[in-house]
Amino acid sequence: MKHYKIMLFFWLALPACVLLRMLELCFTVDTATGFFLREYRTVGLCLLILIFVFCAVAVLLSFASHRNPEKPPVRSLWLAIASFLVGGLTAYELFTESFAGTVLPWQLALLGITGVAAVLFFFAYGVSLLGLLHLPPLAAVLPPLYLIVKIICTFTAVSSLALISDNILLLAAYCVSLLFFLSFGKLQNDLDTEKNFKKLLAWGLSGALLCTTQGLSHVLFYLGTGGTYRHTSLSANLSLLGMGIFALVFTLTHFSAKNAAVTTHADP
Repeated sequence: MKHYKIMLFFWLALPACVLLRMLELCFTVDTATGFFLREYRTVGLCLLILIFVFCAVAVLLSFASHRNPEKPPVRSLWLAIASFLVGGLTAYELFTESFAGTVLPWQLALLGITGVAAVLFFFAYGVSLLGLLHLPPLAAVLPPLYLIVKIICTFTAVSSLALISDNILLLAAYCVSLLFFLSFGKLQNDLDTEKNFKKLLAWGLSGALLCTTQGLSHVLFYLGTGGTYRHTSLSANLSLLGMGIFALVFTLTHFSAKNAAVTTHADP
């Protein structure tokens, strides 16, 4: 499938998913509990399913793509800015969000260690994109390690409220982001070169959809309600939004027509 058709679907799906999520929050969710209102439960579930359908279609279309750039971006101002942004927002979350009382102390310690390592990676990666630093490819393992620990801690913390739509989207976004950063790491280290480009496009677009849908919608609704809606933390959603922006900018940069000038597969 032609790349521009995949991107056209994505650019239509992104505002649609954000709108669906905003409608869900405004009309079907009890802001006091985070659960769906009884009379609108079916509508809320349908809106949530539609969001996941958009993401699933983005994944399926991505696996039909043939655009395969051979090398990751080495110079990109916009990608460097996105990397600094996600690094800063992740650092903000580490210093403001607390899982105290809900996860074990060793899990908190591991989350802090891997989180700081991921923050350092994003800042170093941004500097490397400006040509001011050579970053070892193996360093790309740090974001997936952080996300693995983050998923464990988040699931442990929200397990008793796992059916709240915020928690469902939050965990789904973390899981897809993990898949994206695994493919990102493979690209940096020249692993799985035959099929990784399709995975990178699929998880990059679907990750951007989920992260933006959950993160941006929560921030807008949080501001619109005066900060009274707090079923997931503001810092966690800002960090998630940063990951979505990074995934989107990287995908746009890596799969751009300019970067695809060197390819091993024809782009019909």
